[in-house]
Amino acid sequence: MAIQDAVPDIRPRAGHDLLVGIDRVLPRLDDPAEHAELAKNLMTALVRCAACGDISRVRRQADAIRDAAALLRAGDAAQAAPVLRDTRTALLTSAPFA
Repeated sequence: MAIQDAVPDIRPRAGHDLLVGIDRVLPRLDDPAEHAELAKNLMTALVRCAACGDISRVRRQADAIRDAAALLRAGDAAQAAPVLRDTRTALLTSAPFA
């Protein structure tokens, strides 16, 4: 009986699309005129993550992204920024997200 090599998992890590969305939004938080557009960018990242089936693996981070998008729609970038930074750190380190 021949031993077969396992097929490698070449998918990006769970939450990759969320991370890309956060990285696109964080540098642009200072412009109040863009807050609605930034919220749309975060929601697009959520949709892409869901389409890949990753939401269940990064549920807390996805919830935090939803919260940050709501804060941006309300014009509160000051509160959205730390949420996005903490979420980014959790995604990069795969740390539990409280």
